[in-house]
Amino acid sequence: MSNATNKEELNIDDHLRQALSHLVTAINKSIFMIMQNDSSKKEIGQKWESFLGQFFGYVRDKGKESRVNLMSLISFSRLRKW
Repeated sequence: MSNATNKEELNIDDHLRQALSHLVTAINKSIFMIMQNDSSKKEIGQKWESFLGQFFGYVRDKGKESRVNLMSLISFSRLRKW
């Protein structure tokens, strides 16, 4: 593997780590808000629906455009907890 390829892989890993960090923060804040105010469930749920819709929509659209289906590369049965 070339140095350029290694750097690109490290860059992807770095972005995924950052994304996970942001998602963990959003999850924790969502739970905290719901625990503080049970009536915020609907609003928080809508925020997560919107985010997940945008995320999966982007993956799907980008896959169609590039003919690379990232979801097909993932074995969901092998996903592990942290």
